[in-house]
Amino acid sequence: MCRATSMATNLAVAVAATAVGCMLVISLTPSRPEAGKSRPPAGSRAAAASGHAGSAARAATSALNTTAAGAGPEAPEESEDFASPPTGRIEVTAPEPGVDFKANGSFTAAWKNSTGEEVDVWLRAATGHGRSQRVALVVPRAEAGPTGEALVTLPKVPPGPRYVLEVSTAGDGAVGAVSRTFAITE
Repeated sequence: MCRATSMATNLAVAVAATAVGCMLVISLTPSRPEAGKSRPPAGSRAAAASGHAGSAARAATSALNTTAAGAGPEAPEESEDFASPPTGRIEVTAPEPGVDFKANGSFTAAWKNSTGEEVDVWLRAATGHGRSQRVALVVPRAEAGPTGEALVTLPKVPPGPRYVLEVSTAGDGAVGAVSRTFAITE
């Protein structure tokens, strides 16, 4: 188990170093602990290469925060990958409850959006036990305004009594809401 941890640590360091454009050469040699010898000090290179799993995280973090010239850590920049998720609410205001729609037919969907983000509109079908699944993206990347409206054309789907529209922030779906249940007929 210790050898597996050591190999995982070395791999994590190699991946982290490669991600920042550094070249890292690691030679894997079997460790043979001998009686009477102690572990290397925590700050040494050997500790980072053959220590416990926590040292892999420290080594990877150090490698990612080091400049190419090796001058030391620099302030992390906010990238799009680590941007904070959108906040606010979405409320679906149309279609109204109790209306049936035909497959391949069209109707208007409307919503209120306080996230300031573009939204996607999905058709969802009930799968039972209070769950549903996405069936089709019916409106991609709708406007980011405080209110929105779009013409939804339903795809050819089996008729059923429990369909809903999901309106959620485009791409990540971090904020979203669903409409009231409606039926799709033939």
